[in-house]
Amino acid sequence: AAGFPSADKERLVLFRNISLQMEEELRAHNTSHAKMRWWNVKECDPEWPSQGCNNIELIIFNDKVSPSSLGFLAGYGIIGLYLSVVLVIGKFVREFFKGISRSIMFEELPNPDRILKLCTDIFLVREMGELELEEQLFAKLIFLYRSPETIIKWTREKQESE
Repeated sequence: AAGFPSADKERLVLFRNISLQMEEELRAHNTSHAKMRWWNVKECDPEWPSQGCNNIELIIFNDKVSPSSLGFLAGYGIIGLYLSVVLVIGKFVREFFKGISRSIMFEELPNPDRILKLCTDIFLVREMGELELEEQLFAKLIFLYRSPETIIKWTREKQESE
């Protein structure tokens, strides 16, 4: 520090010599026999030469980090995290409403009693062996399911005549 101007000497007081050394130890009691590694950091303080290089002063500023279980998502950044959440939620919403447009017409009928009576009649006619009548009733049922306008008329609530 002898060759520096006095203004630089004041700033250099904050800088100190350190030594970094990687230490490792084989953990035999662990089933994976993994090596445990750590950094050994020593600081030499010129103001306290009697203490040698054993003490160190650290000032650390830490940001909050995501849990290690979400590390694979955090590695892609905020865009990756956002897209993965949107895609997962979108998939669940899609699965929930999948096929609802085809089934809602038959599940939300206001009064399906007449269609149920037609199905019961088809069953009874089959039991009696009247196959021609069964075919006619079954054709009527198929026509109903293929014609949304007719099925709406058939399943309306009964109007009370005055």
